[in-house]
Amino acid sequence: HHYRLSPHIYFFFPLPPATMRIATLCCLIAGASAFAPAAISRSSTSLMARVPDEDRTPEMKEIYDIADRWAEIRLYSDEEAKEKLSGEELEAYERYNAKVKEDIKKAQELALMMAKSVEIPQVAKKSKTQRKKDAWAKKQAVAAANAAAEAANV
Repeated sequence: HHYRLSPHIYFFFPLPPATMRIATLCCLIAGASAFAPAAISRSSTSLMARVPDEDRTPEMKEIYDIADRWAEIRLYSDEEAKEKLSGEELEAYERYNAKVKEDIKKAQELALMMAKSVEIPQVAKKSKTQRKKDAWAKKQAVAAANAAAEAANV
């Protein structure tokens, strides 16, 4: 016989809860790394190439100077910024730093919410004694309900 598998047959392999937790944790870590400060690197592509100094207009030179200065400033710690900066640069740094800290806090809160939704609390298994107590309580409740129904019918 010639057996042919249909292309519509799909195989699903259920993952155990521990594997799902590990996979979710890896996704959280990968997502959190998206908010980490990126390493400063200069690309060698022509799109990122800088215009040589002799070909720059005064406006371009000013823009490059501002960009270079900001590349230094944004990496300062709070203490360094207060020591080295003043005026508009300090205000810009504080706005930028506040926004970054706010974004990091939101990302952490989101990660905690996601972690809580992944960690499903396990209900402890009832003991044999507790099951017997529950069965007795149920039997008593049914008997009381039957007695009340019979008293109402009389």
